This record gives sequence, structure tokens and C-alpha cells, in this order.
Amino acid sequence: MNFFEHQNTIAKNLLLFIRERGYSKLSLSKLTGIPRPMIDKLLMSCVTDPVLYNKLVVRINESFDIPNNYLLTQSQIINTSQVSSHNSIESYRCPKTRDLFDGLDNLLDIYSLYVN
Repeated sequence: MNFFEHQNTIAKNLLLFIRERGYSKLSLSKLTGIPRPMIDKLLMSCVTDPVLYNKLVVRINESFDIPNNYLLTQSQIINTSQVSSHNSIESYRCPKTRDLFDGLDNLLDIYSLYVN
């Protein structure tokens, strides 16, 4: 399966996936063995090598034992995780608020380095 053609969809669904399951970018990195900077590239749809991108998505799928098409279909993620109204609120946040929450996520990643 060629995931590279669906980078934007996978990035959005991967972000939903990690937030709904309570993972940080760092914990996702540790669980999958994918370096933290590469997680950022996946979430920003900035991976330029199609072969590498496909390998990374397959590694995520295998790490969490999810089907290959799981991150391609947003409705699957929403239906299987019983999402609260939090995600609908997320889409209405202003850019400054989203930036603040992204900064907070980064601080939590740094904190988790010291805790472990």
C-alpha cells in the first residue's frame, strides 16, 4: 500500500490517534522506535522520501497492531475510540491557542525525558 500519497490524511489521523490514546510525541517515538524529530515530520506531512514514509507508517501500524488502512480513514478512528466533544472543540480553537497547546505538548515531552 502506498501511504505517501495520503500524507495529509495520515498526519491528521495520527494526531487524533495519539491525542485520543493519551500519548505524547515522545511516548509515540519510544513505543514505535521512530525518532522524535521524524514523528514531527510525519505530523507535518514533511517526509520527502516515499519509501521511508511507507516504512514509518507500517511501523506505527505494527507497533499498535492496527490495520494498514486505519490511519487512512478518520471515521474508523472516531468510531473505535468513542471520542468526546474535545475534538470538535479543537477545530474551533484560534491559531494562538493551538500554538500554546503545541508548546505545552513540547514541554510535557521535555518533562518526560527527566522523569524517565
